[in-house]
Amino acid sequence: MGEPYAFDGKTWDDLRKAVEENGGVLRIYMASLRELQNAGRLGIHVRNEISRRLAGAGLGHLPDELPPYQENEVVVFQLGTPAADVVEAVRGDNFARAEDALRRLNTKGDAEKIAAIAAILSGD
Repeated sequence: MGEPYAFDGKTWDDLRKAVEENGGVLRIYMASLRELQNAGRLGIHVRNEISRRLAGAGLGHLPDELPPYQENEVVVFQLGTPAADVVEAVRGDNFARAEDALRRLNTKGDAEKIAAIAAILSGD
């Protein structure tokens, strides 16, 4: 899968645009998010604020709880997309929604997408 995207933007809007330009999904290092937040350390309050800022930019993230080290990778995804639907469905306990989201992927014949999502969720 290669290295994470080398994000060098300066604003949350730059990040949103980079995600959009990369198919609505972007893997980056926590260091990039820390720099956007202008934070020195990735303590719990900084990570929670990063999560709020991402949501404010229309972006979600995996894992659900952002990791505490700058060398950790995260996946940032555009909310309101099929990928976001699957992530949110799998995270939650709305099994009807999860079933619907997964069925939509299956009926489109996108087994590779399902395998990729499963790999991301399992941390492979």
